[in-house]
Amino acid sequence: MRCLLVCLLSAIATLLWGQEPCRGDARLLIDAPQGPAPWTSLDLNNDPCQFQFAVVTDRTGGHRPGVFERAVRKLNLLQPEFVLSVGDLIEGYTEDTVELIRQWEEFDGFVQQLQMPFFYVPGNHDITNPVMEDLWHRRLGPTYYHFVYKDVLFLCLNSEEKIRGAGRGAMADAQYEYIRRTLAEHPDVQWTLLFMHQPLWVQEADPGRWWDVEKLLRGRKHTVFVGHRHHYVKYERNNGKYFMLATTGGGSSLRGPQMGEFDHVVWVTMTEDGPIIANLQLEGIWDEDVVTEEADAYLRELAGSRPVRPEPAFADRRTAGPQRVRIRLTNDRDLPMHVRLDDRFSWDYTSSLQADTALVPPNSVEFVELELVPRRDDLPINHSGVALRADVTYRGEGLPRVAYPFTYTLGPVQPYELKTTRRRIKIDGKLREWKELPLNLTTDDPADCSARFQLLRDEDFIYLAAEVRDQDVQSDTGIVSWQQDHIAFVLNAEPLASSALNTGAGWYRESLVYSISPATERMPASSFYEDRYPEDYVDWACVAVPGGYVLEAALPVSYITERQGPAWTSFRFNLSLQDKDAGEDERPRYFWQNSWRGENNLVGSGTFFRNGLPK
Repeated sequence: MRCLLVCLLSAIATLLWGQEPCRGDARLLIDAPQGPAPWTSLDLNNDPCQFQFAVVTDRTGGHRPGVFERAVRKLNLLQPEFVLSVGDLIEGYTEDTVELIRQWEEFDGFVQQLQMPFFYVPGNHDITNPVMEDLWHRRLGPTYYHFVYKDVLFLCLNSEEKIRGAGRGAMADAQYEYIRRTLAEHPDVQWTLLFMHQPLWVQEADPGRWWDVEKLLRGRKHTVFVGHRHHYVKYERNNGKYFMLATTGGGSSLRGPQMGEFDHVVWVTMTEDGPIIANLQLEGIWDEDVVTEEADAYLRELAGSRPVRPEPAFADRRTAGPQRVRIRLTNDRDLPMHVRLDDRFSWDYTSSLQADTALVPPNSVEFVELELVPRRDDLPINHSGVALRADVTYRGEGLPRVAYPFTYTLGPVQPYELKTTRRRIKIDGKLREWKELPLNLTTDDPADCSARFQLLRDEDFIYLAAEVRDQDVQSDTGIVSWQQDHIAFVLNAEPLASSALNTGAGWYRESLVYSISPATERMPASSFYEDRYPEDYVDWACVAVPGGYVLEAALPVSYITERQGPAWTSFRFNLSLQDKDAGEDERPRYFWQNSWRGENNLVGSGTFFRNGLPK
């Protein structure tokens, strides 16, 4: 009866607005033979109460140009009735209104190409400060709203209401009251759908009134869609299904749908029994069980156990020579572990695996060796290596049939000795106490951007000094440090067996990380990531000088001893520069060692040893 009423109202609205109804008979006209017929049924799937819409997820957070635009084109091919978002539409994270307007106009240009309506939802990249929030209101109006279509209530919400950034989303009292009032006004809708950016039910920070919102939803049929983590997981909770979506162009390792990392749009068919979810990968179609909560837990546990651990190939010479890399295969389960190894082609090395498959018995350890031979005599170490992929599979009742891909780049790397200093270094950015800066971060154009640096230690601190060459220092506290000229360092203090392998999208989670822009005559210095640590945890000074800028920092040794104990032996360190020149859109970033988060990360690169070099 409800469906009939809604359809009748829809027909009346069509007449009132003067739109031409679709032409043609909705009945199927066919000559049916007597006896057998070459079809299964003539009961067409054309319920007028059903409808289809699409959801796009994170475009930004390290966006990859062209992906979202490709999704727009494919949505026009699919022809949903409308498209919803779950936020992170622009890169944001700035108070520069000119730049923000440019980013919004760029994005609006994309969605204006859609042949159907598009509904905006804010993410942390869209609203991170009062300037961005004010611009949203001026361009788009409210940050949360609702509508009803064919007896389905759509709630488009704002998880950024307290403007606290990534991992700290929240809903305040005013939005909670709006949701409560809206739900009270629509008590008998067929279904309720929620769209917001951050998955408030899994974050550690206080989500404000979210738990109260869940209480309001518990007694009704509902589904929730979010983004933010660039990783697909389906949750079944609170009498509903909650979907955390992957990416539509945002930063991703793209290890595939079964790892929850893929570019997609979500195709939703709304029926009287609830939504039917199809994940349309931009290269294919997957159903809603791409990664279930159970499969995600299994894969996380497998990844954290690191069953494949190549040992660092430390070299005692400047150029590469033949070398054997030992790969440890550890099976700590009660099931056999299957490992398939594949060494990829390299222009710099020939490689040979002792074995390309291994069956590791339960609760045991096996070793496989990879032999590397340089293709030329003058090949420098710390330069490149051979990519090794290891697919690990366990087969047992209740386990997903998926091979977890571990990928490493193996090649000779230089170990570094951490020398001691007899006197405490004053952190003022003046480098008076530093006799030499022997380590070099080189770039494609050293005259434009480069750095010299050194690390020293005493009983309490690891000291860092860096002298950056940059003829055009761009520093602006209205923009986060990683969008302007900056120097960044990362220190991983896990034991060597773990720190050597630290890589991938989460490379920073177990590391001490700072990104620092220099102080100039018109701007103070600014930093990023420091709010992850106690106030004044790292003492630093970064100041502009003629021809560049200088960084000094004192990192507490306690950060290392908390992870390795007082007899700690080593840590892993990397340094990077970003060069933002006036009038240029590009912001090239350079690394001392190959970027740990990229596919060229060399196992063990940038390792400093406390008590002399390894033999």
